[in-house]
Amino acid sequence: MNTGSGGGGCCALYFRRFPVTGEDDAYEGLTPSEAFRRAKVDHFLQHVREYVDMGRYIAGLRTLDTVFGLDGGNEEGKLLKGTIDELIDHLMKRASNGKGEKPADVHPRPRRSDLVMIVDQDERLLISLTGTLRRYGFMAIGASSYEEALETYSMFRPEVVISEVNFETGPKGFDLYLWLKTNAGNQEVPFLFLATRIDRETLIAGKRFGVDDLIMKPVDDDVVIASVINCLTRKRSIQLAHK
Repeated sequence: MNTGSGGGGCCALYFRRFPVTGEDDAYEGLTPSEAFRRAKVDHFLQHVREYVDMGRYIAGLRTLDTVFGLDGGNEEGKLLKGTIDELIDHLMKRASNGKGEKPADVHPRPRRSDLVMIVDQDERLLISLTGTLRRYGFMAIGASSYEEALETYSMFRPEVVISEVNFETGPKGFDLYLWLKTNAGNQEVPFLFLATRIDRETLIAGKRFGVDDLIMKPVDDDVVIASVINCLTRKRSIQLAHK
């Protein structure tokens, strides 16, 4: 299976599974306060495992800070932290090298080093879409809010952004699009919107803003992959034409 990590030992890390603690016998012999603390640790560790699946690595590290505050020597927490640190290090090196390695034979087709960021408040959708993108050979990261998306984009510089149109609170998807195009220093980044319904106003606004594509929810994986490939191919064709 192609996990799309684009580099060495990092490939397996995207799909590494972690042992789930918290079975009934794990609390045997503990006092009520110790059992309560253990249950809290298990709860937070489960969130960290989910954050790894979503590609929300910054959120994972912050949750691990809570875990270590409760249990400084937690072994599973150390394993998870090592995995997240390695993934972040891989992505940071890629970003500092000018958005991934570029082969000598430049071609407009998408590359295995291409990174896609998904922004959506639905965590089940984040897990599903990041997993789908990895299976098709891309790298994928996630964010669940406008603020997390800004931080994640600034750190990792993905090649494509896919965002829901409306967040329940705070700035909207169009705000993220405008920030990206005006402040991120890269107006060529393809931007795709996810929408539960695309009414006339949303469609017109998207066209006026120059959004690359609008994808309906519930999401069809094949539609998403086709849209990502098409956007990347078009972007690279334009770049080659200007060389």
